[in-house]
Amino acid sequence: MISVGVTVGPDTDVPVATSGLRLFLAVRPARSVLAVTVLLGGLAAWFGLVQTPIPTAVEASRATIPLWRMIAMGAAVLPVLALTSPLADLEVVATQHLMSMQRRYLTGLSLGCLAIYLAICAIVLHPAVLAITARAWTAWFGLALIAGSILGWRLAWTLPAATAVVLWYWGYGGNQRYHWWEFSARPYDDLPSLFLSASLFAAGVAAYAATPWRRRRWT
Repeated sequence: MISVGVTVGPDTDVPVATSGLRLFLAVRPARSVLAVTVLLGGLAAWFGLVQTPIPTAVEASRATIPLWRMIAMGAAVLPVLALTSPLADLEVVATQHLMSMQRRYLTGLSLGCLAIYLAICAIVLHPAVLAITARAWTAWFGLALIAGSILGWRLAWTLPAATAVVLWYWGYGGNQRYHWWEFSARPYDDLPSLFLSASLFAAGVAAYAATPWRRRRWT
């Protein structure tokens, strides 16, 4: 018999790390998410100003909502949904290296999606509307992180969808005026809405960072 020896040198970690990154990306729908983001940006740019009637708690007034407010929620949820993996059961006991890749993946994909979405919307939408969209995006993104951390990444859309129902039904005060907590419709320079959106984003990041082993250590 002829035995073949394999020499393991200091550079062996490089291909191993590269193959691990490729496997990490291969089981996640990053390309599909970017493609859908481009599609949503195009819809928001060309049809975002179309007003559609919605039911509200104010009976004496008929309310309409521009489509860009609805589309913005979907665009914000997409990067969180992209954390879904068929290997989720194995990744529950993820190593520090895998969690680090997941953080970089989520950060890069979310920033890329936001930049692409706003850039396409800027073709048509007014800068003030873009500012409201960016503010609302951070809030929707934070809510998606909270839902995904608790219910699983496939269900990250549930909390944003439930919140949207509350905002769009009870947030309208009549006469084209909105309650202070309606962060998706208040003026771009509204401080309470900005503070609320930042708080929801921070809560989402905290929920994402609170992995099971960290929660056990904190308690």
